[in-house]
Amino acid sequence: MVKTITINAKEYKCEFKRSYRRSVTARIRRDGVVEVRAPLLYRESDMVAFLTQHKRWLDNHYDKMQNAGNRPKKYVSGEIHHYLGKQYILQVVPSNKNSVSIEGNFLIIQSTSLDNLECLLNKWYRARAIEKFNELLPPIVEKFRKYRVAPAKVSIRDMRSRWGSCSRRGNISLNLQLIKLNENCIRQVMIHEMCHLVYFNHQAGFHALMDEMMPDWKLWKKELRFL
Repeated sequence: MVKTITINAKEYKCEFKRSYRRSVTARIRRDGVVEVRAPLLYRESDMVAFLTQHKRWLDNHYDKMQNAGNRPKKYVSGEIHHYLGKQYILQVVPSNKNSVSIEGNFLIIQSTSLDNLECLLNKWYRARAIEKFNELLPPIVEKFRKYRVAPAKVSIRDMRSRWGSCSRRGNISLNLQLIKLNENCIRQVMIHEMCHLVYFNHQAGFHALMDEMMPDWKLWKKELRFL
């Protein structure tokens, strides 16, 4: 349930979620809501205290992200879009063909119609995600061979609240939006889900395996925490 909380006289729209987890994380969703996830025993006041500790981050990003979430992309020239951790300026070019390309700092959409720009860009993102994920994942899977695990299936989904997931059947899902982040963030999520094939929950062994497979994983998790 979304509720409004006040921290130092400023209001924030927040949603607090508890689950079987070890740590507290927060992120600003695309709808502008601050989502806090915490262990089951955490009280709401504990989660508010967590946000208070990160008030600087809230002040820097909340208004911008909330406005962005409430204002859908218009897919017009000049908008900022992301790909592999970099920002690109969208440039829309009327054309007799449909294509998406990157040239310098520009993400260029050539289109026969202004009505299908979002569709064209989403198809391009998915194609790039398939290409990049197929490049990054196999070496990671190979590193886990000694533990005799491998994903039963890997899929790409446009998820709103998770960067990735792993089912008890060994099916791994990766968020399409990962293609907008840098490669180390993508690797961190992939390794996280692969570790769940060995340890389904976040017990000590899970974190030890994360340390083994990606010693600096905590650094990249911080990059993910507030996205």
